[in-house]
Amino acid sequence: MARELRSFLVAALVVTAFLASFAAARAAVERPNQLDRRVDSISASALLTQPAIALVDPARQRAASRLAHLTLPGWLATALFEAIALAYFWSTGRAAAFRDWLRRRITSEFAVRFLFGAMLGLIARAAALPPAFYLYRVERIMGLSAELTRTWALLWIAHTLLAMVVAGLLAALVLWLVDRTHQWYVFTILIILAVSVAWSFASPYFQVPGSRAIEPLSSPLGAQMESLFARAGLPNFPVYVERSRNSPVDRAVVVGLGASRRLVLTDTLISGNTPPEVLFLASGATGAVVLGNPIYIALIEGGIVIVFSALAVVIADRIGFRRDDDPLSRLALVGSLLAIVYLVAVPVRNASLRSYDLDADRYAVRLTGDRVAAVRALVREADQHIEEVCPEMSSTFFVYAHPSPGARIAAINHVPSGCP
Repeated sequence: MARELRSFLVAALVVTAFLASFAAARAAVERPNQLDRRVDSISASALLTQPAIALVDPARQRAASRLAHLTLPGWLATALFEAIALAYFWSTGRAAAFRDWLRRRITSEFAVRFLFGAMLGLIARAAALPPAFYLYRVERIMGLSAELTRTWALLWIAHTLLAMVVAGLLAALVLWLVDRTHQWYVFTILIILAVSVAWSFASPYFQVPGSRAIEPLSSPLGAQMESLFARAGLPNFPVYVERSRNSPVDRAVVVGLGASRRLVLTDTLISGNTPPEVLFLASGATGAVVLGNPIYIALIEGGIVIVFSALAVVIADRIGFRRDDDPLSRLALVGSLLAIVYLVAVPVRNASLRSYDLDADRYAVRLTGDRVAAVRALVREADQHIEEVCPEMSSTFFVYAHPSPGARIAAINHVPSGCP
């Protein structure tokens, strides 16, 4: 079994190396660039009266359509590869054999369950390696990622180790609860909701690129930001700039809790946008926290995880037990079904969360009183991030977790989006 697992991992690496040979990555685009100058030249009248489709760069929109068409197959392949690998692991009896191998060597049942769950996490991550690398290369070629391949590989290894730990703890903890109480599902639900809320506060730390320096925002933009947050009832709200050389990533992110809460802007955001746009984007990021969006989003995401996990368990119960099955070995089957129901859960999640971005936009417009800057910032984001203003239905379901720039600009200006 160990030999077969090694063969599987080698095959995944070979396919990944093959995908890497398709094209050379483009260097990160410096800001401000030609696209920025084009957006700067759009008149205030056009920004307030024209639909988004008439404001964005046509060439970038064609690129955005290609990007969505390239991304969707990779995204679907990720879930399908994971489902197939885990289903194979269970259906061939290798899950039961690995369980027995662990029990012959380890006396602690908790440790056995943890290691079995960690193996499921490793199998799922290894199976998804080729499409994951494909998606990385797509972003790299389109200029949306500045990560070198070796950096991406190191991060993939780190994320794989984290996935193994999480899967191991989840398997061990849930089965431990099953052994001790008939109400194990109640405690599992509470754990999922708690983890969702915790992640909602931790995830902003991963939304800004790695950097070598972070420093307070200097004047005069710093003074404008201070005045803006004073009007919002947030005096002495610290604002920092994160230096991220040669990175195309531009972000405004609120990180921390309580007294440690602060707004972090990437230097790419400041260099590429006008000061009024920076104020709008900063207001939107802060408004999401003021409105309590992270908590609501965490509860919705946790609820979706609970509902679709229960669906996967119900489907698994309808599949007959093998002769060598037990609840531990069948976790591989449940994991496979989770990957399948994930394809249905994501469109539900995306549709449920889009209104929160629109709420943050409305908050930012009220706070800044500058619709021109708001629309200009969204047009600039659509061009720089290669986002579709009028995405196809499949992209809306699976690729985009946020409302399209066309919908956001239409909501701000109260004009039709111009989308077919």
